[in-house]
Amino acid sequence: MKPMNLRRLTLWLLLLSLWALPHPLRAQEISSPTHTVAAGESLSEIAQHYGLTQAELMALNNITDPDAIYIGQILVLPAPEPAATPPAVEVDPAYAATEPDAATTHTVEAGDTLSTIAQRYGLSEAELMALNGIVDPDTIGIGQKLRLTPAPATGAAQAAPAAPQGSGNPVASLNQVYTVQTGDTLEQIALRFGVDVNSLRLLNRVESSAGLAAGDRLLLPATRQELAPPQPAPAGPGTDGPAAGYTVEAGDSLGVIAQAHGLTLAELMEANQIANPDAIYVGQRLALPTPTVETPETQTAEEPLPHQIGPPRAGFFYYTVKAGDTLSELARDFDSTVLALLEYNDLPDEQTVFRGLELKIPYGPPPLPDAAPPVPRSGTRFVVSLSRQQCWVIQGEQLRYAWTCSTGYGEWITRTGTFAVQTKQEMAKSTAYQLDMPYWLGIYDVGAYENGIHGLPILWKTGEKIWSTQIGQPATFGCAMLDDDDAATLFDLAYLGMPVHIVP
Repeated sequence: MKPMNLRRLTLWLLLLSLWALPHPLRAQEISSPTHTVAAGESLSEIAQHYGLTQAELMALNNITDPDAIYIGQILVLPAPEPAATPPAVEVDPAYAATEPDAATTHTVEAGDTLSTIAQRYGLSEAELMALNGIVDPDTIGIGQKLRLTPAPATGAAQAAPAAPQGSGNPVASLNQVYTVQTGDTLEQIALRFGVDVNSLRLLNRVESSAGLAAGDRLLLPATRQELAPPQPAPAGPGTDGPAAGYTVEAGDSLGVIAQAHGLTLAELMEANQIANPDAIYVGQRLALPTPTVETPETQTAEEPLPHQIGPPRAGFFYYTVKAGDTLSELARDFDSTVLALLEYNDLPDEQTVFRGLELKIPYGPPPLPDAAPPVPRSGTRFVVSLSRQQCWVIQGEQLRYAWTCSTGYGEWITRTGTFAVQTKQEMAKSTAYQLDMPYWLGIYDVGAYENGIHGLPILWKTGEKIWSTQIGQPATFGCAMLDDDDAATLFDLAYLGMPVHIVP
C-alpha cells in the first residue's frame, strides 16, 4: 500500500475540519424530538401538551389504537421547521454594545413551558408573554422562536406581534379552547362543559354540528373564573406563588390535590372546567377556589354572595371507575348522591359498578321547565330534584346554597311542578303521623293535608328526632326534608309566595 501523499493528506484534513464546523441547521437536524410515555398519561393528553391533534400523533408513530400505548414507550414528535437565515440588518452599535453576550431569542424545544423558559433567562412569565404578544401561556409550540429582549429601536416602526389565533377580542381570547374530536356535536360539547349551546354556536360562528371537523378549535363561553378580576391570596403548602393556583407534578391526582387544599373533587373540577379527573397532565396550572367552610357565622343572612357571572353553571362530570371505588364514596367526592349516580347511569343497584365504567355525574341546579322572558330574574326561589335528592336556593341569578335533601318514598312520592309557599310556621304539627315538623313551609294540598318543606321530624311519644340518616334518599310521606340547619336557613330566607320548583 502506497504512503498517502502529504498534499493529499493535508487536503483531507482541511475538508474534515470544514465539515466539523457548526452548521446553521445542524442542531435541528440531529434528531426528531421524542416523548417517553409516563404512568397515567394518555395519547390525547400528550398530543394536547405538544400542540398536536391525537390523529397527528398517531400517524407519526403508526399507532392504530390510542389506548395501546405503554409506560416507557418512546413517541416521535414532529421536528421543528428549520429556521430561515434572517437577512442581514444593520444594528445600532450603541444597542449592540449593551450586552454583547446576552441571548436575544429562544427556540422552543420539546418539554419547554413558558414559565421554565422565563425562569431560565431571569424573566417573569408575564414579561415573556408581553415581549412576544402571547395571551395564553399554554399555546407555545415546538420550534417557535421567542424574543427575550425588547426589539431595538430603529427609524422605522416595529411590526406589532401577531394577534392570538381565533379572536381579537381581549375577553374571548382568555377563554378555554377545545379541540373537536371525531363524532363530536355542538350539543355534546356544550353538555360536557356545562355551557350554553347557543352561546357556543354564536361565539364560534358555527351554524350547526355539520360545520364541525375533527381538529377544529372552539372557544368555550367564558366562565366566572376567567372573567373575574384576579384576587391575591396568601401562598400556602402546595401552591407556587401568591396567586391561588397549583401546578400539577408527576404522581399527582386531582383527588389528592383537592384533599390537600381542603376542597372536594367536584369543587376543584368545576373551578377548572375539568370534565374528566384523569385528564390532568404534568405542568398543568390549576385554579384553587376558596374552600367552602360553613360555620354559624357564615350561614347568617349577611353572608356575602359568591362571585358569579351569568346564571348558575350546570352540566356533567365524567369519571372512569377505578379498582376499589364505591358509589357512596364517589357521591361524596363529587357532592352528589348515590341515587343521582344510579339514575343518571341506568344502574340497577350500587353493586353494578366495575373498573373502567364511565359514570356521568350531574352538577349544578337542573334546568327548569318553566318559560321565562330573557331578562335577569330577581327574588329567591327553591329548586328540588327528585332523581338527585338535592336542592338549591337561588337568589336572582346567584346560586346561594346547594344541599342534600330527602323527598317522598314509594306511594308518597313528592309531586313535581312549580308551586309557591302558601304557609310558614316555625313548628307545624302532623296529627296523621304524630310528628312535629320544624321550619315548616307548606307548598301544596293533598286532600285535607298539606305537603311542604321541613327539618328533621320529632316523634310526639318520645320527643326524639327521626330520619337523620335518611337525608340523601327518598324517605318521607311526600314532603321535602332538610337537615335542621339547612331548613332553618331556608326558613329565614323564605316568604309567602316564594316559587318552589320540584323537578323529576
